[in-house]
Amino acid sequence: MPSIREPGAAAQFLSRAASLSFLLLAAALPWSIAPMSIAVGICGALTLAVWWRPGGPRWVRTPIDLPALGWVAALGIATVAGQDPSGSAGRISKALLLALVPLAAFHARDPKLARRATAVLLVSAAVATIYALTRFAAEGGIFPARVRGAAGHALTYGGQAMLLATLATAMLFRSRDRRWMIASAALLTLVAPALLGSFTRSAWVGTLVAVGVILTLTRARLVAALAGIVMIVILVLPSGYRDRAMSAFDPGSPWNVERLRIWTAGWRMFQDHPVTGVGLQDLHPLIERYYPPGVEVSHGHLHSIYVQVAATMGIVGLAAFAWLVVGLFRAAGRGLKADLHGVRGADPRAGPGGGVPAPDPFGLALRLAAVSALAGFLVAGLFEWNFGDEELLDFLFTLVGMAFAASGWSRMWPAEPPSS
Repeated sequence: MPSIREPGAAAQFLSRAASLSFLLLAAALPWSIAPMSIAVGICGALTLAVWWRPGGPRWVRTPIDLPALGWVAALGIATVAGQDPSGSAGRISKALLLALVPLAAFHARDPKLARRATAVLLVSAAVATIYALTRFAAEGGIFPARVRGAAGHALTYGGQAMLLATLATAMLFRSRDRRWMIASAALLTLVAPALLGSFTRSAWVGTLVAVGVILTLTRARLVAALAGIVMIVILVLPSGYRDRAMSAFDPGSPWNVERLRIWTAGWRMFQDHPVTGVGLQDLHPLIERYYPPGVEVSHGHLHSIYVQVAATMGIVGLAAFAWLVVGLFRAAGRGLKADLHGVRGADPRAGPGGGVPAPDPFGLALRLAAVSALAGFLVAGLFEWNFGDEELLDFLFTLVGMAFAASGWSRMWPAEPPSS
């Protein structure tokens, strides 16, 4: 006959296993899609088991819940109304990645686990960056060779480096802990050359925007200095890097000409199917149809979040995406502005005369990183279909969930959450 202690022991084991799987997820984020998918699957399965256990904790409700459902509905409408429903249907499942926001929020309610996950992420990112730089050096270390990392594609790796640089910069500016600041500075010394070596202009622009947001929210007087530093760096960089950066302003650049052709094709698709778009299928045949005659097509998407959503999902998709972005910013930046400026109201749970405790500096850095990374990601998305990169979405959604949890460390969560 089982003892009365066994259910409690089993629940504790399951909770610890789920927490360890969250650390595994953090370790996988700087690498390729295969280890990420495995880690997401393991962490998701164990966390669901914790949530569904009778009497156990439930998932954390976040501002992304309803917008995520709206996004799934818009994907479904685009699929049903699209030109190739069978080819579109398989792409709806990528919306499940949005579940990483409440999943990460659930685990990161425990500040200790959130700190461990961030430490694991930084260490793993350092190893991944060293691997990426070593591989780049072995390929010649100069354009057209590019830093590709484990992702295998320079555009995707550039996005990963952008997110890592944003997280490290936020930690450097707001963590207030010498150990985190040293670790973040060390990672930045590795990621900065890797980001440059990716030769990914959208990632460069996105990183500048993200760092600009961090400075604007914390040390606005340094924004002008950032602009000056960027100009100096452009001037002293080797010609290959400088030419790549300046090509962004050259309308005759072959990369810019190609982008304009792709976006023009997308605009024409939207004009022909403005309400629900052409569908979610691979767009290569459609791009070929809308391309100038005689020009070879090698693209399956439209190299811009906004053009891609407009062409494939129409006005319905654009509205759903806007709602989703608002939800992500609300989750990432909950209470951030007030906490950065020391404006805190009364906490009804704190007792008579009690106020909300000062925000944890580490949690504040996480929230700052999430908001800034989201801004940089969306600006980079003007020029790339980065919302289709699972390697970037896994990282971004996990960071947003952790940031939302950090906003409640002194307000919402119990002192010892069940996941710890």
